[in-house]
Amino acid sequence: MINGILTELNDNQMVGGRFCDLQNAFDCVNHETLMDKLEFYGIQGKFKTLIKSYLTEGFQKVTLGNTIENSKSSKWKQIRKGVPQGSIFGPLLFPIYINDLPSTTEKDVKMILYADDILITGANKRDFNENCKKSFQDINAWFINNRLTLNFNKTQFLEFRTNHYSNDIIQSAYDIKGITIVTEARFLGLTLDNTLSWKKHIEQVVSKMCSACYALRNIKSVVKEDTLKMIYFAHIHSLLSYGTILWGNSSYAI
Repeated sequence: MINGILTELNDNQMVGGRFCDLQNAFDCVNHETLMDKLEFYGIQGKFKTLIKSYLTEGFQKVTLGNTIENSKSSKWKQIRKGVPQGSIFGPLLFPIYINDLPSTTEKDVKMILYADDILITGANKRDFNENCKKSFQDINAWFINNRLTLNFNKTQFLEFRTNHYSNDIIQSAYDIKGITIVTEARFLGLTLDNTLSWKKHIEQVVSKMCSACYALRNIKSVVKEDTLKMIYFAHIHSLLSYGTILWGNSSYAI
């Protein structure tokens, strides 16, 4: 994705990205639609029946209270939509459900899907504003047809640009009501800014590192070395290593 954005910018193209947020994405999956898509992808027979049973024959209730004596529970209700969260199989079914979403866009619009995180980028210097609006309308129509709801308050638009790009942006042409136009956005744990400088992301990593190092210094005298190593790899090394292939070469990281 990053290489694609940089390539388009080097070719003097305009690139914009929409970071889409779905409302209760995993809980809104329509079972009938999902079963039709599974059959389209070749899942039939007993395996399809097993998946259908896994999705449709479940019940749930809500219980409030810490103990059996003091707790109160609702009545059992059958689960009529959604895929189980926290399961191994659930996160696999949702990507299958939205797998055909990229087919709704034009050839100059690229899409990255990861669970319910969706990034849409488009590069076209000619009619850029109209293309942004048209692609978003097509995508929103797909969400409606597949019974998913886009959270407009959390959906953001970010126009990528080079450092010498003019600050005079005509936002009204591609501004859609309810969508926030931003200069930076988070995607899969990374903070992307409009020039891909990674400055904001590195600042956030440094802040987290300072807190983690402070905690490590305070406990080093009371825990064993093996425990310190475990804490280091869990709370410090993991921060340093995540996404370094993208932001590690930034001038701000030196």
